[in-house]
Amino acid sequence: MNSSAMILPASETHRLEVLYSYGVLDTLDEQAYDDLTRLAAYICHTPSSVISLVDSQRQWFKSRFGHHANQGSRKDSFCTHAILNPDTIMVVKDALQDPRFMRNPAVIGPPRIRFYAGAPLITPCGEALGTLCVFDTQPGDLSDAQRDALATLARQVMAQLELRKVIRAQQDSAHQLRHSQRQLEQQQQLLQQQQLELEEVNQQLRTLSLTDSLTGLFNRRAFDARMSEEVERSIRTRTPVSLLLVDVDHFKSFNDVFGHSEGDIALQEVAGLLKNNARSYDLVARYGGEEFAVIMPGTSTVDAERIAERLRASIAAHSWTLRTVTVSIGVATLAQGDSIQTFISHADQALYRAKEQGRNCVVHWTGLQEH
Repeated sequence: MNSSAMILPASETHRLEVLYSYGVLDTLDEQAYDDLTRLAAYICHTPSSVISLVDSQRQWFKSRFGHHANQGSRKDSFCTHAILNPDTIMVVKDALQDPRFMRNPAVIGPPRIRFYAGAPLITPCGEALGTLCVFDTQPGDLSDAQRDALATLARQVMAQLELRKVIRAQQDSAHQLRHSQRQLEQQQQLLQQQQLELEEVNQQLRTLSLTDSLTGLFNRRAFDARMSEEVERSIRTRTPVSLLLVDVDHFKSFNDVFGHSEGDIALQEVAGLLKNNARSYDLVARYGGEEFAVIMPGTSTVDAERIAERLRASIAAHSWTLRTVTVSIGVATLAQGDSIQTFISHADQALYRAKEQGRNCVVHWTGLQEH
């Protein structure tokens, strides 16, 4: 691509005037923008993200995450294409398969971009100043949730630029102080609203990162974190903590006979029964495949066995549509000197013994003897 082939927005002259009015080009790095590029890369699972402002002959980066250059040629930039359609996020799944970019210097040479997604930075008057973009050296794509989150972050970038503009206006025109204060209040309200949006996105991401998508239970990551907390608390306060490992009996044959879709439904029902019959302060997690785990703070051996039996019985007595589903449960209570790995291993050994004893039963680990 050469400069003669570069396509410009219809309002290019006005767009550049608006860009220059923000007074942001060639300014120093700022934490507010760096936080947004870092978050964009995290949300989109890419190693790199930049806030790119498209000047007449260059693209200049207000913030960079995982990328070292502070500017590049506009004629070779992906963002030049992204600002042509300001109402959409431009996604290039594989630049080597895209005629617009397959010979681009940034694709065939450093930084060797293969995947790109850019959310335009739109001013209140509708001009696209640049993008908040993410990119990777591997082909990729964005989910709908990631697209929405990237668009939210792009609005946060514009909110920061708008706030900068307000502050400059205050500094330049003392006689417009009251008017500028009203603008600042409006911008603050806008920032607060968009901050709520950002916090909501962050909360959704935190929830997703700790939740099993099939069953809605906590996932292995959440289990590991809670296990560390409860073992540390048990040692510090000298109170008991118990663990259940729950395995769905003969689940492979269930999938073989009825199919994986029905198997998924069965796992969801088991998860619901475990959640509904555990105590409110117990953590119920999907441990992996057809295996579940229940962390029970402040729970002695006797109480742990009683609760485990209640869970087992509730599943066995459930009105199953295709065939009866049962579970085997291994129970362990943290002993003095046990590490987390040992604690889990004891529950796993108890679960193994429950399977040996014919399944659909509860076994508590008690050293060499089975209870």
